[in-house]
Amino acid sequence: MSLRAFLISLLLLSIPFLGKAQQRFEGKLIGGFVLAQIDGDRLAGYNKIGLQGGLGVKTILNERWSLGLEFLYTQQGSSRTLNDPSGAAFEKIRLNLVEAPVLLYFADWKFEVGAGISYGRVINFEAIDVFGEDVSNTQDFRENIFSFNADLLFNFSEQLALGIRWSKYLNNLQADPASGTFLGKQIAIRGLFKL
Repeated sequence: MSLRAFLISLLLLSIPFLGKAQQRFEGKLIGGFVLAQIDGDRLAGYNKIGLQGGLGVKTILNERWSLGLEFLYTQQGSSRTLNDPSGAAFEKIRLNLVEAPVLLYFADWKFEVGAGISYGRVINFEAIDVFGEDVSNTQDFRENIFSFNADLLFNFSEQLALGIRWSKYLNNLQADPASGTFLGKQIAIRGLFKL
C-alpha cells in the first residue's frame, strides 16, 4: 500500500471520531466584572470594581461532570470608602493579573457548580496612600498568587450562561511577612458565550 493510500484510509477512518471529539470539548468566551477586597489592608467591603475577560475550554467527562481551564485577565484590589477607618494606610490598591483557573464542575438541570484552584500572575499594580501619593515602588507584592475558586453557573441556553465566582488567595500578597498579611478576595459576575 502506498503512503498516499494509507493516509487517505486513515483520514476516512478517523471521520466518525472527529464529531465525538468536538462533543467532548467546549470552548467559551468570558466577560464580566469583579468586586474585590483585600483582607489585612484595613479597608472593608468589596469596593474595588474591575473587569474580567478571557477564554476557556471545558472537557466533558460524562453527563454530569466536566473539567474546565480558563485564561483570564482580571483587575483586583481594594478601595477606600467613607466608612473605612482612618488608620488604613492605603486609599486604593489596584492589581492587574493574568489567571489560569482549573475547576471541576458538577451539572444538574441548568445549573453547574464548580470548585478548583487558580494560578495568577500579577503583571502590574498601583498602590496609593491616604495622601493620594503613588507608593507602588515602596511595596513588595508577590508576583505569583494561588487562589481557591467556587463557581455557580446558570445556563440560559446551550450557548449562553451567567456565572458567579467567589475566590480567595491561598498565599499572602505581601512578599515580606513582616509587612502583614494581605489576602485578596473577589466576587466575579460573568457572562459566558459557549463556542
